[in-house]
Amino acid sequence: MDKALAYIDKLAAKLGVAAEHVYGILVNQSYVFGIINIIVGAILLAGFSVLLRLNYLLIAKGGSPSWGEEANIHYKLREVGDGMLFIVIIIVTILAVIFGLVALFSGVMQTINPEYYAIKEILDTIGGE
Repeated sequence: MDKALAYIDKLAAKLGVAAEHVYGILVNQSYVFGIINIIVGAILLAGFSVLLRLNYLLIAKGGSPSWGEEANIHYKLREVGDGMLFIVIIIVTILAVIFGLVALFSGVMQTINPEYYAIKEILDTIGGE
């Protein structure tokens, strides 16, 4: 912890500001990262619901009746190309869930406890020297 405080003081001296100001900036930056992660996670999870609906249309209905007969013919899983489309959509769906949940949880944690992430960033910087 002494090393972290010494690093903050050294950084503050180089910037010509008080160490408390540098720490405050890092805490505010943790809030920003947290909010951005929450937004990205929400977008990915919304994308997951769209992909889930598309998977349902491909598997259960072979296309949506509201799209018309031509669309039904193109989205049935009878050809190799459609099978590959199905596999790609499944992979993208799984990745959207994983990355969405990770980003959402990370964002919530950074927003709830930004001081921890500010100190963690300082310690990671010190460890990298």
